[in-house]
Amino acid sequence: MLKFAPLILLLVMVFILPASARAQAPDRPYTILAEYPHNTDTSTQGLFFYNGLLYESSGGYGNSFLAIVQPDTGQHITKQSLDHKYFAEGITPNGDTLYALTWQSGTGFTYDLKTLEPRSSFRYRPDNDDSEGWGITSNDTHFILSSGTAQLTFHRPEDFARITAILVREGEKPVRMLNELEYVEGLIFANVWKSDKIAIINPKSGQVIAWLDLTPLRQKIGPKSGTANGIAYDKATSRLFITGKHWDKLFVLKLGMLGE
Repeated sequence: MLKFAPLILLLVMVFILPASARAQAPDRPYTILAEYPHNTDTSTQGLFFYNGLLYESSGGYGNSFLAIVQPDTGQHITKQSLDHKYFAEGITPNGDTLYALTWQSGTGFTYDLKTLEPRSSFRYRPDNDDSEGWGITSNDTHFILSSGTAQLTFHRPEDFARITAILVREGEKPVRMLNELEYVEGLIFANVWKSDKIAIINPKSGQVIAWLDLTPLRQKIGPKSGTANGIAYDKATSRLFITGKHWDKLFVLKLGMLGE
């Protein structure tokens, strides 16, 4: 009987743990509606949909840029380069302004949403903070930022002051390397860097309630395609646009309901 004691103890511990501590979030189903060409020179850092067009940022020191993109052709309608000392990261709209983060500098920039003409700069972190700029989105009240950790921070738009933060977890396990963000119907979608997974997050609790598994898309793109990174949502049609760093395709998805 004694030799089975460790196993019995382990089973007891598993069953007395709260369900949230041991539960794994399910995969949310989706259907591929379309596949469009995507510029393989783009190291996608941020993506959003606005007025029928895609806005995309591409990273890299010396070659970072922002672009307004025709979704079905991948053609760059307008392009704006960043100074060589900045590495472009996440982007999001607010009113008639595009907000863009840069990686480690603590500095962000604003641009005219229609023309991409530069407007101003801002600090996305306090001077005594070393948080990096990765992804950014908005819930229409606050900006939401990722920094490659398991934490998401919420900021006041008028001065970028940090209001609150959440720790993103699946059960009790922190989900790290959160990158590109998109706010979709009251939930936060986040690319997990170096994976083909998108975490679907409850913004109040920080819990991952579901995943989008992009592994099937990997079979449809070129072998030189990098990590998945790029989520844009069209509220009017409930379409989700998905791409990645140096991908040769942009996918349009329709999300299904859990349990389908």
